[in-house]
Amino acid sequence: MGIHRRRFLATPGLAALTLGGLGCANWEQGDHVLATTTLVGDLVRQLLPTEIPVFLLMGPGIDPHTYEPTARTVAHIQQARLIVGHGLHLEGRLTELLEATHEHGLRRVFLVTRHLENLHPNRLRKSDGQWDPHIWFDAALWSDTIQPLARTLAEVYPRHRTPIEEKGHLLMSEFKNLHREMLDGIQSIPPSRRILITSHDAFGYLGQAYGLEVHAIQGISTAAEVSESSLRELANLAVDRKVSVGFLESTVSPRTLEKLRALIRARAGRSTETSFRLGGELFSDSLGGVGSGAETYQAMMRHNLRVISGALSHG
Repeated sequence: MGIHRRRFLATPGLAALTLGGLGCANWEQGDHVLATTTLVGDLVRQLLPTEIPVFLLMGPGIDPHTYEPTARTVAHIQQARLIVGHGLHLEGRLTELLEATHEHGLRRVFLVTRHLENLHPNRLRKSDGQWDPHIWFDAALWSDTIQPLARTLAEVYPRHRTPIEEKGHLLMSEFKNLHREMLDGIQSIPPSRRILITSHDAFGYLGQAYGLEVHAIQGISTAAEVSESSLRELANLAVDRKVSVGFLESTVSPRTLEKLRALIRARAGRSTETSFRLGGELFSDSLGGVGSGAETYQAMMRHNLRVISGALSHG
């Protein structure tokens, strides 16, 4: 199966089939950009002219925390003109491969969070002693990745410098408006109900930027072990503060949330004041596939806002 230009992959299975096609002429031409994740790929896609192909290593629904690079991954990296990654160890073991590739000069590698890590570390969140990579949930912070990425793309494709710069300015304006929209939407939720319980700690920046109290079962990586004591503490919090809803994530198994719900029921006993339901699916570490309503960054953020505000506003 060939890879279509600028078309993001709809399912993990399709991603595996497509990326397996090393004989594909488009891959071997070497004039494309290879992005690691859907979120990074979306940034690149919105900045580049349509005639420049953008391919993904991880399609919609793939969890970057647990992605395992293979020999084919190395081949794809070697074929791209530019590799754009996220950084802050979002891509797990792939991060080490990207850094090694950059150090050995095999291909140009650009990590969109690198300048934030080097120049503005005070703006980054830490959890369990590690940088939290989920910066896109603060639209103002995510917009700060646009200009450095646009400059790099313009250097690699100098003939397209002007449209890339124009698209960058437009995108920054869109993200500024989105930031205000997110702030207004979260602030419309009654203050006592602004408590977000999710599968893993992906929404810390969302809470920090827009005024949500965020609690998660797992840490910032889905590869981390689930702590039984953390589950019990979260169940106690939900009962004591009458939190009635938790949220699934598109790239995370629902098993831990189901376990939390069982603990809440056991802790609450026969109390009719405490019930805990699943309030809908949020997109955390990946954009959605075609038809999901979360195919772009802006659409994903608005989808999550609708799900969160709808569930929390009505208890």
